[in-house]
Amino acid sequence: MNPVKILVVEDEVIVAEDIAGRLKKLGYVVTATVSSGEEAIQKATENPPDLVLMDIVLKGEMDGVTAAEKIRNHRNVPTVFLTAYADDKTLQRAKLTDPFGYIIKPFQQNDLRVGIEIALHRHEIETKMREALKTSEAVRESMEEKSHRQNQYISMAAHELRNPLNAILISAELLKLDRTRSSDESQVRTLRLVHSATQKMNQLIDDMLFMGRAEAGQLKCNPLPINLVEFCQDLLDQLLLGNEAKHKLTLIPSDVTSAMLDRQLLHGILSNLIVNAIKYSPNGGQVTLELECRQAAEGDKEAIFCLSPEWLFPNSQFTNINSPLLIIRIRDEGIGIPETEVGKIFEMFYRCKNTGKIKGNGLGLTIVKKAVELQGGAIACESKIGMGTTFKVALPYVALSCSNQQPKT
Repeated sequence: MNPVKILVVEDEVIVAEDIAGRLKKLGYVVTATVSSGEEAIQKATENPPDLVLMDIVLKGEMDGVTAAEKIRNHRNVPTVFLTAYADDKTLQRAKLTDPFGYIIKPFQQNDLRVGIEIALHRHEIETKMREALKTSEAVRESMEEKSHRQNQYISMAAHELRNPLNAILISAELLKLDRTRSSDESQVRTLRLVHSATQKMNQLIDDMLFMGRAEAGQLKCNPLPINLVEFCQDLLDQLLLGNEAKHKLTLIPSDVTSAMLDRQLLHGILSNLIVNAIKYSPNGGQVTLELECRQAAEGDKEAIFCLSPEWLFPNSQFTNINSPLLIIRIRDEGIGIPETEVGKIFEMFYRCKNTGKIKGNGLGLTIVKKAVELQGGAIACESKIGMGTTFKVALPYVALSCSNQQPKT
């Protein structure tokens, strides 16, 4: 155990030397002996002691009470007053600094030891209590935040599920009432509406389950063999079925068709980014999903994205930078993201001010970010108002041989 360090503040040189000598005999370390309050504050800052022995009457404009108060405000160091003054007025002033002891001169060496040890013990107990209170407060705030998010989830789910459910019910009634009178085209439109509503419900349920598992720490990256081209094309075909605005969805494949990636996490990234691209392009237009595979060099983020460095978010980190990288680019011709809001778009429930009446729950990009990070990847965004948005994701992967689907050596 390290010896206790004590700062002695006493304006009588002989008395200060006597106190320092007694402290050393008792096994304490004297960090310094000073004669003024100003010096005491300076020494307590430069070399923080475990305790300050402070005379009240000192040289200079600052007395010991004021010096003790300033030290207490800047450093968590206990003070024991050591003085010949014990009048009520002085005692009341000293109390305001919350001292850990008050020893009256002249004193016995044992009185000094007992006063110091009691002060140190009290300070240790109070420090532990403060830390326990901080921990308790942090736990309470965490629980409140978790409860608040859960309430948001429940409220959002109830609201978001109501619209597609109503659409399904109305469509079912229309099909039931007009099954003999409605045209094939009308029935196709109604069925497309049912499919779209069901798709939205499934997406919301998937999002809720994903966030619940992520917050519980239950999500892990589990790479398995996957055919990238088939996977992406199937996803685009599914999204195209409920696409009422007639967007053109295009896949630009890479030369690597098969790889080891987490299917669920990849689906979470692609589906949310493409759904957003469609949703925030209300007038239709081109939505492009481009895949590119390349070997990354350590620290070469600009080469990874073919971007200027400021596009990358500060927390974009690669856990396996030397692995081949799957670069995913998703472009749209939609409303764009305001420049001042680009840094906020991955926050939970955040929605940009220019989204207007376009419906959304603010979870999609949060899910994308978590899914990217779980795979040791990085994400970046470029956008211009009224011209569209491009999201770029880089994911480390293991390339597979198309013939045997085994990792390349």
